[in-house]
Amino acid sequence: MKTIRMLPHSWKIVGWVLLALCVLLFVFCFRAIVHDLFLVNSAYGYDSFGAGWASSLVVIFFSIGVVLLAFSREHLEDERIIHIRQQALARTVILYLIVLALNLIANLFLVRMVSNDSLTQVMVLKRAFLCVPAFILYYLLIFKLSLWSENKKLSRDEE
Repeated sequence: MKTIRMLPHSWKIVGWVLLALCVLLFVFCFRAIVHDLFLVNSAYGYDSFGAGWASSLVVIFFSIGVVLLAFSREHLEDERIIHIRQQALARTVILYLIVLALNLIANLFLVRMVSNDSLTQVMVLKRAFLCVPAFILYYLLIFKLSLWSENKKLSRDEE
């Protein structure tokens, strides 16, 4: 059987740390957005540059963290885990294509209702196709849920 090269299991720690930083930066961005919306006094020291910079870091940390979590080995990586990974990838592709199609249909319909500008329609398409971190997150969730259900079945069979 052909082996799949993956990151060591210890890289999951780095992925979780990056996701934790992502959550902290998201909280910072949220407070800055609320500050800008409600024009709270400037004692908090938030500016639009800080919010933009932090939101870019949120996207980067989220993307890298999810990739590290998805493509790191499990503690015990065997043929059963590889089979579950392949099934999760197939299910993820189907789910992602359905979500992408619904997103495109909804956005294009709403954009045509609001604006006939072709640049706006191109931006909707660009945003829809740049959702690779969402695809990897779908894969990670489906894989972990499948792994959990398989382990639960095995534990019931042993009893």
